[in-house]
Amino acid sequence: MDQQNIEISGRFCGPDGMANGGYVSGLVAEAIGGPAKVRLHAPTPLDKEIELVSDAAGARLMDGDKMLVEGEPLGKPLDLDPIPSPPTDALIEDCRVRFPPPSEHMAPRCFVCGTERDPDDALHICGGFEPEHARAADHWVPASDLAGDDGLVATRYLWAALDCPSYFGAGIGTAMALLAGMAARIVRHPRAGEKLRVTGWPIHSEGRKYHSGSVIHDADGKVIAAARTLWVKVQA
Repeated sequence: MDQQNIEISGRFCGPDGMANGGYVSGLVAEAIGGPAKVRLHAPTPLDKEIELVSDAAGARLMDGDKMLVEGEPLGKPLDLDPIPSPPTDALIEDCRVRFPPPSEHMAPRCFVCGTERDPDDALHICGGFEPEHARAADHWVPASDLAGDDGLVATRYLWAALDCPSYFGAGIGTAMALLAGMAARIVRHPRAGEKLRVTGWPIHSEGRKYHSGSVIHDADGKVIAAARTLWVKVQA
């Protein structure tokens, strides 16, 4: 078993006071070392020492005795067929126009989709739900600080980029909802500066649970990463 103390910077927030769910899921996936299935049990705190524990069964984030996030190797297909084709520039523009203003956004300072964040300090993927195509989509060009020494974008940022588009793609509107589960597979790691397109779409819903998918396409229209997510609306 490997155990290390980590602290998640406030830079990587989702809703106020907690870490972005896709980012922390990506941390767990990095420890697993491949396609993974992750469950989020409780919000992950920011700027506080927690533990990342990994073993043969998988990996988990712990706050003392409290399980925050746990993951295991995926071991099966994502069950996303059919994956949408890459969004056109026109669809992306329609999605961006439909993105909620800060006053209606449930997490306007989110690392992934927060419009109140400096684009140089966050992913700034801001595509709203376009009902005719039932899609949320946006462009994304990863910054150099998201890549390692090899120039390739790290797993945690790809998982983060797949997170919020799946929320908007689920058609939840602006309702408060939290990521409860995420499974993702990375085909290849893009280089910083690549021109990418990210799409989210609904799969099905039941009560407060919303299942959705998300995908990242490269400039050639090839899938480089995809995810299936579960969102749960927070009861008022």
